[in-house]
Amino acid sequence: MMNIKIKCMYKWAWPMLLVLLLCGCTAKAVQTDESGLPPHLSVNLQLPRSFETGSSNVFSVEVSKSNKPLEHADTAEFVIWREDNKDSAVTIKADETSPGLYSASYVIDGEGLYFVQSRIKFADTQVMPMKRFAIGAHAIERLTQLESAQHSDAPAPAAGGHH
Repeated sequence: MMNIKIKCMYKWAWPMLLVLLLCGCTAKAVQTDESGLPPHLSVNLQLPRSFETGSSNVFSVEVSKSNKPLEHADTAEFVIWREDNKDSAVTIKADETSPGLYSASYVIDGEGLYFVQSRIKFADTQVMPMKRFAIGAHAIERLTQLESAQHSDAPAPAAGGHH
């Protein structure tokens, strides 16, 4: 008789214990802004107005979350490489020069077409905007051609109607 009571107790006790354990778990709360949406992230990678070889060039990235400067990023850096040589990429640590603005300076040795990518990490998010820039007349001409070709690559109109 006692054995039957113990078996009956196990039938309802285990599911009850499982429910209690699951109710005790907390879900990771998602932050929301004043409109109840996840916070909006804005990134603006800024290049120097003009580049000079052999001189310090300042690269900056402005980061905001829900229209407020994103301060104290876990990691802030720039990666710069020449178009034809990604293996020679250089990573430069960026400093927070004002709230949400991260900057670094770098001396570029020669003319050519370059890429710069900023890498900002905070919490469980990483943003990595990238831009091209050119130094020297030939490189500027090539960049202009690349950008105009990129802008003219409009999607083909959809085929419609009957034949």
